[in-house]
Amino acid sequence: MRIYQRFLITFTVIFLCFASFSSIMAQEELTEIIKMIEPSTILILTYDEEGIPLGQGSGFFISEDGEVITNRHVILNAAYAEIKTVQGEIYPITHVLAEDSEGDIIRVLVDIPQEKIKPLTVSVSTPEPGERIVVIGNPFGLEGTVADGIVSAVRDAPNFGTIIQITAPISPGSSGSPVVKNGKD
Repeated sequence: MRIYQRFLITFTVIFLCFASFSSIMAQEELTEIIKMIEPSTILILTYDEEGIPLGQGSGFFISEDGEVITNRHVILNAAYAEIKTVQGEIYPITHVLAEDSEGDIIRVLVDIPQEKIKPLTVSVSTPEPGERIVVIGNPFGLEGTVADGIVSAVRDAPNFGTIIQITAPISPGSSGSPVVKNGKD
């Protein structure tokens, strides 16, 4: 039961990193929204000391300086990690800038040319149940996979904070994916 609770909290927390695009969900077709978000998402690949692959996950740029947000567990215990952009280019993760082990979130720095980055803006508002969302990630290594759904509930978790439940299907490898909602901030 504890593993399930940790998974639920971990799963929900990273997806709190909602990227905002002012009213685009109402104005644009889903395909146009995906075209706008996809260049901001990345595949994260991790390796041990011998260069043997450990795992993979998803992430997204949050600044023009190469800062990326993902789940902490995606790079935990890796000796080396790199990202792969939607254009297929590979760049190293060079620094951990901040991490929250309880919330399973980490902010890392990628050594990438600035012109290759299209950052998302992390929302400061809490979505409401019923708001439409889109998730773009890399489940099972299947890059650029899109799932959509709604915010099904917003709950307060004692000693943790606000947890947002969504209906979009999420699979292993999607950890760290951005969840994009309609919003004004």
